[in-house]
Amino acid sequence: MKYLLTVLCGILLFTSCKDDNDEPSGALLDKTVIFYMAGDNSLSENMGDNIRDAVAAASEGTGDRNRIVMIVDNYDTKPTQIVINNGKVESLMEFDNEFYLTSPTMMKTLLSSVMNTYKAKSYGLLLWGHSTGWLVESDTIRTRGYGPDNNGGGSSLNSIWINFTTMADVLKSLPSKFDFMIGDCCLLQCAEVAYELRNCADYIIGAPSETPVFGIPYKEAVPYMFSSSSDSYMKIAEAITDNKVQSDGVNYYVPSSVIKTSAMQNLASATKKVISQGLLPYPVNTTQAIYYFKYSGMKIMYDMQDIFLKNVSAEAYDEWKKAFDAAVVYRKPSSRWITSYDWTKDFTVADDNYGGMSMFFPMEQYDKMSKYLPNERIRNMQWYWDAGIDQYAR
Repeated sequence: MKYLLTVLCGILLFTSCKDDNDEPSGALLDKTVIFYMAGDNSLSENMGDNIRDAVAAASEGTGDRNRIVMIVDNYDTKPTQIVINNGKVESLMEFDNEFYLTSPTMMKTLLSSVMNTYKAKSYGLLLWGHSTGWLVESDTIRTRGYGPDNNGGGSSLNSIWINFTTMADVLKSLPSKFDFMIGDCCLLQCAEVAYELRNCADYIIGAPSETPVFGIPYKEAVPYMFSSSSDSYMKIAEAITDNKVQSDGVNYYVPSSVIKTSAMQNLASATKKVISQGLLPYPVNTTQAIYYFKYSGMKIMYDMQDIFLKNVSAEAYDEWKKAFDAAVVYRKPSSRWITSYDWTKDFTVADDNYGGMSMFFPMEQYDKMSKYLPNERIRNMQWYWDAGIDQYAR
């Protein structure tokens, strides 16, 4: 459990670390990317490798006018802030007290402090940890969403999650909007979350599926976080999918996508139009449809494009898909990825049916899910109302 401390000590030994109280000069940085790493949970032992890989990747030449600022909490350390300047540790500060990174108040305080200290022309945010997407067990911050974080280890009963509606309120209150948000966590790429976060980040990059515990390939992805290339976000998504996992001779690849949040409003309107015209049947036909999560044997979080392709007339689909393609600007499919359940062969992924973003379609069968109550909880998401799901649900 002391692996993170060993990694940090190693980083300090082999990089030039300035005084812990040093701050950047008054000149505006080009970009500050914040790694928000809620790891005081079951992922604690996986954090050290990701930090090491990110620092190593930054040493390849992110430039002196950029910073990576990591806000880190794991099982056996107090929350810590690590500032990386061109591959070198510029400062490392352990906070005096334990606290929850997933507390809305603390999240606002921490992110605002980084933005005010490392002022830049633009900002990026990476979320590291667990995620259940829009699915929550209740409306409180303690039950699912992003996280969880604990208060210094101990029982998971003390863990706190933050749901994405609450996170959106936090992010909208910050000094600046993020250029991009990257999810090193499961199930981020769903329409409901993207819609909540549409005023918080210009682009959202990640996976619609579950993701492996070892994280995204930081050595490949970090340089593109600071790139001025127009396809840099696509390259990050591409790196996520190309990060192969091999188990028992079988290759697994994480599917990925890039969502342009400014187009989510039009996608909501296009979806509402299909529903209001009665063109989406209830319940939808899910036969052979791509899905990204299964709970208690029940399939959920279906691929949005695949469901519309299978259920809507060609004319209506073609019109709707224009709005979808404007929102999901890049997607890279996979035919097999790591899941918490045995891999199923009841759907096929292809270029024409993979959309890279999930959506919840209410069905009576979900009333049997006593833990998540998705037919009820979906009403907390703004997407439910603006995309006309309230007109669709029976």
